[in-house]
Amino acid sequence: MRRHVGTCSPIPFHDDQWLQTMAGLTDLTSLDLTHCTKVSEAGLQALAGLTALTSLDLGGCAKVSDDGILALASLTALTGLVLSCCEHVSGNGFRALASLTDLTSLRLGWCDKVSANGLHTLAILVALTSLDLSYYEHVSDDGLHALAGTRMSFDAGCRLLMLLHPF
Repeated sequence: MRRHVGTCSPIPFHDDQWLQTMAGLTDLTSLDLTHCTKVSEAGLQALAGLTALTSLDLGGCAKVSDDGILALASLTALTGLVLSCCEHVSGNGFRALASLTDLTSLRLGWCDKVSANGLHTLAILVALTSLDLSYYEHVSDDGLHALAGTRMSFDAGCRLLMLLHPF
């Protein structure tokens, strides 16, 4: 049975305490916390036991940072992770994602603080086939070169470049 909890957008009271009450939903496979601006590292730590999660959307969760990403390391069933608009994510926590061996899609659009070193770290995600870096202004040749050895298709890379530098 697929279990899904939807977006916070119309429900502004979703916060770390609310996420702690969800810790018992161990069969949950999809969690959409888009724009849950009160969710922080403490809330993400409460999710560590939700090991059946395959999809997690933290887009627009302004308090999520690299420390929060460390809390996601136990979610090894994740195939899709959205961190778009998480303005405190710099990439220093990406090493923790190495345990997410099934991760095929990662969205980092508008994450301005992700460093070139952070992009190098993403090369460890061997199953990754889709990477969204839209509106990320700091991609260098070196950063893209680090990703060249991954399973991402050439077409995906071209689309990525178009998103980075629309003409």
